[in-house]
Amino acid sequence: MLNEDPRPDDLPDAPTGYAALPSAYPPPPPGADGATPPAGPGWFTGAAAAGGAHPGRSWVRPVLASVAVVAVIAVLALAVWRIGNPPPVAQPQPRTPASTASTSGSASPSPTAGTPTTGNPAAQGYPAALAAFYTQKLDWAPCSDNAKHRCATMEVPVDYAKPGGERFTLALRKAPATDPAKRLGSLVINPGGPGGSGVEYAQYASFVFSPAVRAAYDVVGFDPRGIGASSPVRCLTDSDMDLLFSADPTPDSPAERSTLLGDVDGVTKRCAARGGERAMHMSTTEVARDMDVMRVLLGDTKLNFFGGSYGTFLGAIYADTFPERVGRMVLDSAMSPNQTEQQEMTYDIQGFESSIDAFIAWCVGRSDCALGTDRAGARQKIVDLLDAVEKKGLTTSKPGLTTIGEGWVGFSIFMCLYSDSSWPTLNKGLAQAFTGKGDILLAKGMSVVERGITGDYAPTTYLQAMIPVRCADWPRASSDPSLVAEQKRAQAAHPLWARMTGELYDNCRTWPTAGRTPKGTTLAQGAGPILVIGNERDPATPIGGTKQLAKDLASGVLLTSDHDGHGTYYAGNSCVDSAVDGYLLRGTAPSDGTTC
Repeated sequence: MLNEDPRPDDLPDAPTGYAALPSAYPPPPPGADGATPPAGPGWFTGAAAAGGAHPGRSWVRPVLASVAVVAVIAVLALAVWRIGNPPPVAQPQPRTPASTASTSGSASPSPTAGTPTTGNPAAQGYPAALAAFYTQKLDWAPCSDNAKHRCATMEVPVDYAKPGGERFTLALRKAPATDPAKRLGSLVINPGGPGGSGVEYAQYASFVFSPAVRAAYDVVGFDPRGIGASSPVRCLTDSDMDLLFSADPTPDSPAERSTLLGDVDGVTKRCAARGGERAMHMSTTEVARDMDVMRVLLGDTKLNFFGGSYGTFLGAIYADTFPERVGRMVLDSAMSPNQTEQQEMTYDIQGFESSIDAFIAWCVGRSDCALGTDRAGARQKIVDLLDAVEKKGLTTSKPGLTTIGEGWVGFSIFMCLYSDSSWPTLNKGLAQAFTGKGDILLAKGMSVVERGITGDYAPTTYLQAMIPVRCADWPRASSDPSLVAEQKRAQAAHPLWARMTGELYDNCRTWPTAGRTPKGTTLAQGAGPILVIGNERDPATPIGGTKQLAKDLASGVLLTSDHDGHGTYYAGNSCVDSAVDGYLLRGTAPSDGTTC
């Protein structure tokens, strides 16, 4: 059952200026790692609630959604980002790899752990020039906030083509397997973003993975190169980030469009200048290479990986680069590295509209729905609101943001769609907005991007990584007239989506390096089964992209959940949880196309 009130961290009088994580988590399972979340209402006391159209949803999912904002969707809200979280650990023991299975419904290779062999570096699967990285030692020590967890750092080259040059120092955190006798190996995790902290993700491992998975795996999170505690590249100032939200995302004249493009091009150019050489080497392809170094240092013959949101992009790139080294891999709320601009737009429309329709259906059934009781007219009311906001803005009580426009309002509305647990916040925020005030919606948006009430953004905000990573990961936007025409037709046919998306253009056009060119062919040939999962109504990583990734992977196995929101595993669907646990623990993938 949904909580009827807004979440405390969504409200304008929340006790903190910003929130990288929410004010409430589910209570820790008995014997958990010692992580103690702040007290708060709305705790969910089980991994899943069986049955029902809207079973209880974990409070953790909205958090991960906030941390794992994929570039494709941050774009929608910002209108500038696309055209496009003790007993000693058993020492790793060498294991004999199981035979590889390539069909769904069969066992995938068992996770393997073992100390890397010595000898010729090339025979170990890496170039001799990278031996210093693949043979370094991880000096694990108790983490300062939790003695049961272990923290360490590792080094990787800034430029793999110049391994003797500068280095990134990556931060790692390990939540050791709670039952060493059952230990299967390491499970490397990434929450997405790009820019989400894997160290923070691992800190709360007991709340995002089942007790059975936690018993069997060392859960290892890391901050990717240039992000969080990993030699951070901070290329945006507070004023740059405020500009991205304050710019008019739906210009009505050539002059307004010129101002918008000039502002965004300026932010991109300044990010490149401040970030320097390191900012030019924050691509997901390079992070995938870092993960292979990590795999060896962790003592694992194959990489076992759980990636959420943009972390699925990372998992797919790793699997395509090192298919023979893929162990058990779960890609939750996925997107394909092969997506074209046209596919991306189509998926975005489908994902957004299915999510807003689900919210509207919930809202109009309430006596206090801000949109009234008419489902057919509810969308138009939001369209009219955004048009009014563009002209007059909303007043707030926040110093420095006494008036907000479409950028903040659209972003905040969109973020409330990430989880049905935020629907009450959206309802109350819309009701307030219709009176000309924006405190509730602004508080939600500020919480997501970690903006303090005094205008300072937390150094860890994912926004710092958005430009360097996106501009490396995606090709430059096409100026094909037929595509431009199709985009205009789509905007005319989907007016609410058009306002939420804003102007369609390439924010990377002033970035000094080229983007990645998608293969456009089958990915990860030779890898064992890779489990790809997603919610049917996900506004952030729409189900169309999830289905495409499962198809694009040579051994992809698709599992879908008839749920709303962003994040599928351990979020209220016992069928999904059982399938994922069975795969991670026993290597048995469900049948391809299974629906929960």
